[in-house]
Amino acid sequence: MCKDTWFLIVNPASGSFSGKRKWKQIATTFEAENIPFEFEFTTKPQHEYELVIEALEKGFRKFVSVGGDGTLHHIVNGLMQQKIVSKDELKLAVIPSGTGNDWVKTYKIPKKIKKAVAIIKAEHTVLQDIGIISLLNSDTKVFFNNVAGLGFDGYVVKRNERLKFLGGVSFLVSTVLSLASYKTTEFSIESVAKKITTKSLLTIVGICQFSGGGMQLTKEVDSTDGLFDVSVAKHFSLFKLIRNVVGLFNGSITKHPLVETFKTDTVTIETLETDVFVQADGELIGTGGFTAAILPGALRFVVP
Repeated sequence: MCKDTWFLIVNPASGSFSGKRKWKQIATTFEAENIPFEFEFTTKPQHEYELVIEALEKGFRKFVSVGGDGTLHHIVNGLMQQKIVSKDELKLAVIPSGTGNDWVKTYKIPKKIKKAVAIIKAEHTVLQDIGIISLLNSDTKVFFNNVAGLGFDGYVVKRNERLKFLGGVSFLVSTVLSLASYKTTEFSIESVAKKITTKSLLTIVGICQFSGGGMQLTKEVDSTDGLFDVSVAKHFSLFKLIRNVVGLFNGSITKHPLVETFKTDTVTIETLETDVFVQADGELIGTGGFTAAILPGALRFVVP
């Protein structure tokens, strides 16, 4: 029974509590479509990990993330860290109700509940790559399914923690407020084929296309090619950054002569600064540098 039943992990606080407001419609839609499901609400930070393990032990193999990028990030980490079943048995779907909803933009998963549920019912899947980050100044290891990076984007995520009550515009507000106060940092970026040492606004390691509430900082992403898309924004002054802020959101920033892009399956980013924020899927995971490695086709997602 459980193997054919979807287990919904619902973050009622996501999207300024829109997850809670939408829940009745979500449940009603599942019932109307005769899709078997059970659910649990998250009640504390990172509760998703516990709920994933409990569901797996009960026999559930199909999961739905009802929330934003943070909810999805924690569910992915729970599924990737668990040792109960083979990952080949798992499916993960998303009903977006968060602040940024960046991962779903790559796959064009709609916010409209009926359309999102129709995608889940169809169960078309893709085996997507997953990244694993190892922080250089601690033993922390974190999986990510969308985009990770350090520098300006991490700074924006940090500032956005206090502005999530603004809902969908919070990332834009955080970006604008961060423009005047962020200073470029010297990074050393090294892969098998390339080594770059430069003052940098940010360095992005991408599997998918969007981050930071719609910023497009990766150039030629393919979430199933077994490679990261790395973007290094060099020597951006405040004036240059302000002039190119639109490019952060329409993707043209990757064509700027001060932005270098390349593909790789592993990358190490080092910095002498200890207060440079590292983000993964819009979640702050630490400071300083990291090594990222890609795990090809590691997790099956339900997509249109």
